[in-house]
Amino acid sequence: MNEDAKTCEADPSCGVKSAKDPANATDFEKKHTPVIKAPDIVKKGEFFAVTVEVGKVVPHPNEPGHFIQWIELYSGHTFLARADLTPAMTDSVATFSVRLDHLHPLRAVARCNLHGAWVGTIDLKE
Repeated sequence: MNEDAKTCEADPSCGVKSAKDPANATDFEKKHTPVIKAPDIVKKGEFFAVTVEVGKVVPHPNEPGHFIQWIELYSGHTFLARADLTPAMTDSVATFSVRLDHLHPLRAVARCNLHGAWVGTIDLKE
């Protein structure tokens, strides 16, 4: 690993993080990785609900000093929606109604105020 990569890895605000080994994610990684729930099969051009939850597997704190600030949803690299959250008064769950003309993997990015941005993905089936 080069020096820039080491520096970025140590900086919570640098880059977007994911579990190093998703099949064996640590509790810290599970606590921060967004979990996406969408229908098993979707139809192009029809609205469907997508729920993104952070802390589903291992609860994430939701207090003024440590909380999820926002959740964004993408289709591939195309931005779809964003939910801004406040500590203590909101839960780190967001449901979006989306309609897609092209089915790319859904990607959710969530930002923890202490540990930076984390990504989760799922594939869609037609």
